Amino acid sequence: MNRLKRLKDFYNRYERYLIPGALIFGFVTDVLTFRFLDFTMAMSLLAGHLFFIGVNIIIINFYEAGKIKGKFFSYWRVLAPLFLQYSFGNLLSAFLIFYSYSGSFFASWPFILTIIFLMVGNEIFRKYNIRPAIHISIYFFLLFSYLSLLFPNILSDLSPNIFLLSGFLSLVFVFLFSFFLCSFLLHIKEKIKKISFTVLGIFLVMNFLYFFNFIPPIPLSIKKIGAYHHIERDGDGYNAIGEDCGKWYECLFFRKKIHIEKEREPIYVFSAVFAPEGMNLEAQHEWQKYDREKGRWETVLNLPFSVTGGRKEGYRWYTYNTISEGYWRVNIKTKRGQTIGRKSFYVIYKKGEERIKERL
Repeated sequence: MNRLKRLKDFYNRYERYLIPGALIFGFVTDVLTFRFLDFTMAMSLLAGHLFFIGVNIIIINFYEAGKIKGKFFSYWRVLAPLFLQYSFGNLLSAFLIFYSYSGSFFASWPFILTIIFLMVGNEIFRKYNIRPAIHISIYFFLLFSYLSLLFPNILSDLSPNIFLLSGFLSLVFVFLFSFFLCSFLLHIKEKIKKISFTVLGIFLVMNFLYFFNFIPPIPLSIKKIGAYHHIERDGDGYNAIGEDCGKWYECLFFRKKIHIEKEREPIYVFSAVFAPEGMNLEAQHEWQKYDREKGRWETVLNLPFSVTGGRKEGYRWYTYNTISEGYWRVNIKTKRGQTIGRKSFYVIYKKGEERIKERL
């Protein structure tokens, strides 16, 4: 018992460092995971984290209710918040990486900010995380997000039915998990209504975000996108003529400037969209210009194309439009309107600007 007491004292003394440390360690693990492992292995590790979270929720609540005892579980209960924090941080940061990589932040920001909020809130409100409702609610969100990522890759299908299937199976699993806890633990049974309403609320919000196209079209992703003065096919690639965006900070933080030498000059937009092998779907380049008088973006042209999955560098396609001065953007969208990526640029009338060649 002296060792257990020393462990508790150590944990209580350094909790404010240990908890965020576990979260950061989970994030670092993600970076290494997605850099060196393939998708199948990465998803297997994330599944392991989901299982580990479920085990921790069971042990925490059974121990607090006096259903399990012994030195092993006493030590585990002390360290359980670190285990949970590590797995929560690992999964949330993994989904942040996956979902932010798969779609445009400007179209998917509500869902991405939801993930960021849960990551930060998981740290800020850690003292309240002993509440089973919070544990189980985050668990449901993680499971729903995981299956929404897994099924499109396995089934090579991006239809709404796949998302609904992911949500339904997550809902069934979490309710069975909750009722399992209820059958043994009175304090869970007393809070089952609160848990149910919270989980259903998350389910409805996730469906709202999906059907209003705030959730990125996982597993699609943009490998390359750019605006050019001319593009032509050459063998197994493309030759493009474009402009240097300028200094590095201009390339990173500012809208690209494109200089035209005459009114109604053609501008080309190239995109390479990655899709898993076996997945074929319809997409489109949506050309929009900002109308200053109306204060909104106006769609001037929609050019559809078919994406064939399986190519590591992405399925390549380009469209062009004769455009005038002003703010322009091209959205790469799925057939049902989910934004895969976006290229924004500002067109200026100016002669003599240097142009460069690029191999795509």
